[in-house]
Amino acid sequence: MNILLTSAGRRTYLVDFFKEALVKYNGKVHAINSHENAPALYHADFYSIAPPISSEQYISFLLEYCKAKAIKIIVPLLDLDLPVLAKAKPLFQTEGIYVLAPSEDIALLANDKYLTYLFLKDKGFDTVQNFLSLESFEEAHKLGKANFPVIIKPRWGMGSLFTYEAENSEELHFFYKKAKRQVINSHLSHESQQDPGQEILIMEKIDGEEYMLDIINDLEGNHKRTVVNKKLTRKLGETEAVVTVADSKLEKLGQEIASFLRHPLVCDVDVIVNAKGSYILEFNPRFSGGYPFSHLAGINLPLALIQWVNGEEVNESTTLIPEIGTHSMKAISMVKVRAMNLTTYN
Repeated sequence: MNILLTSAGRRTYLVDFFKEALVKYNGKVHAINSHENAPALYHADFYSIAPPISSEQYISFLLEYCKAKAIKIIVPLLDLDLPVLAKAKPLFQTEGIYVLAPSEDIALLANDKYLTYLFLKDKGFDTVQNFLSLESFEEAHKLGKANFPVIIKPRWGMGSLFTYEAENSEELHFFYKKAKRQVINSHLSHESQQDPGQEILIMEKIDGEEYMLDIINDLEGNHKRTVVNKKLTRKLGETEAVVTVADSKLEKLGQEIASFLRHPLVCDVDVIVNAKGSYILEFNPRFSGGYPFSHLAGINLPLALIQWVNGEEVNESTTLIPEIGTHSMKAISMVKVRAMNLTTYN
């Protein structure tokens, strides 16, 4: 069995996790990316350079690559990949290829952070106020219904890219214009064309303890477990250290979210907890940058994915139960590429 990781980027750890899971299946890990400066490519057994996700050639490239390399599972690792691959799932299924992506409507919902906010409100979850324009925030602020500080971020974005904090109106106007200019001139411009002029969100900032939830379902969307990781340190928007904890309230929250999303395998959810409640900020139905913390705590989703796709029984005690109290941290590793002998889609 061979597996393809798309938009592999810097996720060398996921390549290694899948390599380990494939050992007894005599399978190989393939990785693709739209440019060659992606370290994970060089950890994979095989790699190639793909067209951009927004390209009309992208799906045909993937399909031909998978057929030529006997790929049985595609694992997308980037938010922008999810709607494209979710829509194309039937095409791959006819070739016997499993695509790890949620339904297209859930993929679109997760990518659009304003739709995520509206969804959470509609389903009765605690969340943080979001505004689509300077005018709407300023009107709410004037009425005492919104306060500084606020977070300015792309509506269709990932990680902390083009994200800023504003303490007052002057900073808000400056960073709003800056973020908007950056989005329009970046790879996020394609997604932002869905609603021109409303590419930026203004989100109230709240205080509290920060958590990441890995909500684990089987491939039919049935909830299996929610892993709760408490964030200990963050730098430039990225979590660097966590401790895996037992928290019945957050585990129940994960189960409730899973009942609505019905996502396959894993969904990452950011939550802030304070005396007033547990506030959901956003969710991403894919392997996220937070998954390695759960993996180090004993979760093995690459193996579970392979076994479920194969129709095998998954031993939940060894793959889906975390070791509570695990303290894990991210480190920086280097990748040396001796020769850039790349295969491209041209």
